[in-house]
Amino acid sequence: MKISALISLLCLMIMAYSGYGLFLGWTNYRQATRLGLIQKMTQSFADGLKNFMFERGRMNVVLSKEQPISQENRSFLNERRSAADKAFEAGLLVMEDVFPEKTKTLRKDYENIHYLRIKIDEQAEKPLRQREAGAKKIWFDSCTDYINTVITKINVIRQLSRNQSNISYCFDVVVDSLSFRNIVGNEATMITAAIAAQNPLGDDDLAAIQMLRGKEAQVWSDLEKTIGMLDSAPLTMALENVREQYYNQFLPQQTTILEQARKGLLQEGADQKIASVSVPVLDSILNLSDEAVRAIEGENSRSIEYGLMGLIAGLGHTLVGLLIVILIPVYFRKRFVDPLHDIVQNLNEIRDGKVDCRIPHTQRADEIGKLAHVADMLKNSMIVEQTLKQELEKTVLMLQDLSLKDSLTGLYNRRYLHERFEEMMKRYRRNGSIFSVIMCDIDMFKSINDQYGHECGDSVLIHVSDQLSANCRESDVIARWGGEEFLLLLPDTDREGAKVLAEKLRTVLAGKEYKWNHHNLEVTMTFGVAQYSGAEDIQETIRKADMALLQGKNNGRNQIVAF
Repeated sequence: MKISALISLLCLMIMAYSGYGLFLGWTNYRQATRLGLIQKMTQSFADGLKNFMFERGRMNVVLSKEQPISQENRSFLNERRSAADKAFEAGLLVMEDVFPEKTKTLRKDYENIHYLRIKIDEQAEKPLRQREAGAKKIWFDSCTDYINTVITKINVIRQLSRNQSNISYCFDVVVDSLSFRNIVGNEATMITAAIAAQNPLGDDDLAAIQMLRGKEAQVWSDLEKTIGMLDSAPLTMALENVREQYYNQFLPQQTTILEQARKGLLQEGADQKIASVSVPVLDSILNLSDEAVRAIEGENSRSIEYGLMGLIAGLGHTLVGLLIVILIPVYFRKRFVDPLHDIVQNLNEIRDGKVDCRIPHTQRADEIGKLAHVADMLKNSMIVEQTLKQELEKTVLMLQDLSLKDSLTGLYNRRYLHERFEEMMKRYRRNGSIFSVIMCDIDMFKSINDQYGHECGDSVLIHVSDQLSANCRESDVIARWGGEEFLLLLPDTDREGAKVLAEKLRTVLAGKEYKWNHHNLEVTMTFGVAQYSGAEDIQETIRKADMALLQGKNNGRNQIVAF
């Protein structure tokens, strides 16, 4: 009865597991599909914001100039507006299917921008003296508010996806890069507008720029942190491009022009100069946003594929589980459960000392029959098996220890070191954890062997091993490299730190007189130090340490040389 109940319970567990797999696959697929819509919406809104930011900045400059809008600027604005309208509409259409209420609000806000464009276009056709006071500020503030609203909506909507994978971090990069582009665009627009109006920047403008730079620093810090967590080469390259274009190219030029604008000493062509450096930096920021969207698309494609595979697997598991629940218990009970119950009953009798019982099912040619034949030998076999297993485990541990350690000194050998080298190089590539290598050699060891014999030489090797072990950290790896050579692997230690340890070891050995059969032996060592660099492999680092050791030997021994 217990076995039957266990089989029934197992079938129910299989069905529950299959149902859960089906539910999980369906949930993952739906979430990935929903996230795909959010990604398409984000891409469209990001494209819309790019063009809208350019429109905002160019119109702000136009409204700052004395003369009416030129045909060139009008063509530029019309082109950007058309692209922004198309992109925003595409994003709103996708958004409308998933978040209808939020779409209504955002669409209404964009309709207000359309009405504002009509009014601002009328102002741009007039000379500066005929324009309404405050028109430029209304335009710039309204556009900025809408940009911030769209960025906020993107951030809120992607949080509703409840995705905890790299996709969430990629959305953070999109939001932060668009915010960074908005802030940088604000700065450039304010300065360009001042140049266009040929007016010095006032204290209020300077304060506003300083506030924008503060926000910009915070957003940049968030971008660095998020991209660091993603560990994505394309995103890292895009971020470094922004750093180069903005901090190394744009910002110094902007600061110089800003100081000139503050003093009213702007040089001719300052507007072309600021424009020539602003376009690459703005493009690099938008490229970072595009790279993040591409990363989202790639991650989401994999999520959809994974969800679909999970859905199919869950459906298959459910069908198989249903078949098991219906058919297997009956067959399993008749073919296996009842015979096993009989054999178990006889085993219980054997356990109680009743060895004269008759074992059934011996006529079967399958595993049940074999089990019946060996049932009377099970207890002794188990005892023998456990004994052999314990002996085998001891032997394996002993062999493992012998394979990794030097039999004379008890230190690790080359095989173990190569395994640790691989670990340390992986840590270096992953998080930049430095490490160093010390190659050291016993001075005049051949003379000691020749004069006092190999037994004395072995004793000196053990003495040196003990001193190295006693004066190194637990995290340091000490190994016998071969003959009288030793190699020390020092995690989280730079070249200078390794030199300090080498000097400590050299001093300890040189200051400790070693006695052998009433002979006082002077045991010293020469040390070669090298720090691992990602630009080379570990063999090159070991070669450097060995070359440093050789140089120390040639220079008189009992010293430290670092490369």
